[in-house]
Amino acid sequence: MIRDAVISDKEQIDNLGVLLNPNYKKLFRLSTIINDKFNKLYVYEKNGKIIGFLHAIVLDETIDIINLIVDEKERRKMVASNLFDYMLSEAAETVKMITLEVRDSNLAAINFYKNFGFEIVNRRRGYYDDEDALLMGRVMK
Repeated sequence: MIRDAVISDKEQIDNLGVLLNPNYKKLFRLSTIINDKFNKLYVYEKNGKIIGFLHAIVLDETIDIINLIVDEKERRKMVASNLFDYMLSEAAETVKMITLEVRDSNLAAINFYKNFGFEIVNRRRGYYDDEDALLMGRVMK
């Protein structure tokens, strides 16, 4: 089941978030995210456990995907695809562009996004402390 995150999800979201960034708990405060009208945080729950989430900033014409993570044991089971589809279904018809940054070494994520119509737009050198990021974008039709 996919739903909006609530404050009681904090521990499970933080536990998944550290897979993205060891400092996730300090960088992303759930209370701030869920109370901000531009932030959207969708969780994928299975048997009462959050196994993935998608965090995006949604403005009138753009969506910037901030984080998308799925528990390692639940990967390749359509969780990320379902989260992405859900985000698209919730997006306003005014959205014209979706953007994100991804580590240039994360080939699985790059291929995932390419399957959803994203293209590499630019390289952001030193975006992550230890490597570059690829800026990817998708124009909405």
